[in-house]
Amino acid sequence: MSQPLFGTGLLTLTPAGTTPTPIQVAVLKDVSFDISYTKKDLIGNLQFPVDSAKGEGKFTGKAKSGFFAGGLINAILSGSTTTTGSTIGIFGETWAIPSTPFTVTVAQSATWVSDLGVYDATAMKFLTRVASAPATGQYSVAAGVYTFAAADTGHNVQISYDYTSATTGTTIKLTNQMMGANTVFGLKLYNNYQGNTNSAKSSGILIPAVVIPKLSLAFKNSDYMEKSIDFEVVADQYGNIGTFFTGN
Repeated sequence: MSQPLFGTGLLTLTPAGTTPTPIQVAVLKDVSFDISYTKKDLIGNLQFPVDSAKGEGKFTGKAKSGFFAGGLINAILSGSTTTTGSTIGIFGETWAIPSTPFTVTVAQSATWVSDLGVYDATAMKFLTRVASAPATGQYSVAAGVYTFAAADTGHNVQISYDYTSATTGTTIKLTNQMMGANTVFGLKLYNNYQGNTNSAKSSGILIPAVVIPKLSLAFKNSDYMEKSIDFEVVADQYGNIGTFFTGN
């Protein structure tokens, strides 16, 4: 691009189909493109080549984002299905172990799925799960009802578990597919530096067909989760690879 540009711009990926919905890659942190070729040299009995030609070409890129729409993840993962609702993790729900019958019914017991551990903050240790009749330092659980030992009455515990919500979030389920299954997208990137109407400071990259061989989800201790995709350009049915637009 010959004019100065700033920022990442707007990146959209559009799945194939008759009336596809374009999916914007929101909170776009970085996006890059690389075009490379293998080089074939003609070398005889002398040290340096007397001719050089381009071999295989490769057009790749990478985009990093702080937010991916569920529809994009679903489209990338060939063979996945999407349903409304999700499974939600609860970390350290705080309770005091009561006297008889020494049980705690967690807040989301109605749709409780599984136990994720219990920490005894009073004794400063994780408790051991048993099938029934827990002794001190142990607990048992069924359907979101946690039972503790009589000797641990009054201890403050932090209970972690997960539960299902029929209305919150989206569930994307990936199943094993035959080799060859893939999703092809049309990719468009626009960058309008210093205003949306100044064509002299606008640029664009239009790619009719890309495949996404890699999806990365990076969780960080003291930063936002970073999502990234690697994409590779393939020729469309007409042999087109890409189009570049520049304001000057």
